[in-house]
Amino acid sequence: MPFATTRATLSRQWALLRQLPGRSPGITSAELVWRLRDVGFTVSKRTVERDLNELSLIFPLERNDKSIPFGWHWSSSAGGELRGNFDLQAYLRGDSLQPVQEQGMELQAWVSDHLARQLREAPLTADMQLTALEQGHRLRATVVDGWPLRWWLLGQGEGLVVEQPAALRDEIGKTLANAAAQYQG
Repeated sequence: MPFATTRATLSRQWALLRQLPGRSPGITSAELVWRLRDVGFTVSKRTVERDLNELSLIFPLERNDKSIPFGWHWSSSAGGELRGNFDLQAYLRGDSLQPVQEQGMELQAWVSDHLARQLREAPLTADMQLTALEQGHRLRATVVDGWPLRWWLLGQGEGLVVEQPAALRDEIGKTLANAAAQYQG
């Protein structure tokens, strides 16, 4: 089950990012523990602190250490009013570590009902479409290709299955199969 553990870690860290406010004084690790419990993740304060320290190396997060307990929040350089939701599309467009494609890539995926509800609250893109299916929803959106997109896709675990483009579907499938193979035996 270590593959499930990795998937749970990514999902938890994604949920953690969504809980962070857009300005100082921020939110404490203890408060984040309770908020994560409310969305289904039972973790220790130390785990939340470790996650925040790791995520601050990748995302524009700041720790307000003017008073104890410390508060975490999105950096003012993250842009715009975040209202506690991470703007994935803005992050994908603004990532200086990858070349930005002018036209974007058409993504089609099956998503769970739970993820569809989250995406309605914080759309992936302006042109995103969700179509209800007998089970789950079909997601269509024009996205910027790159490692942040892959990180997000992998972080959704069993709540998302890439359908198109075929090359991305194959890549994600191979990544998941290789990760699962590491834990066999």
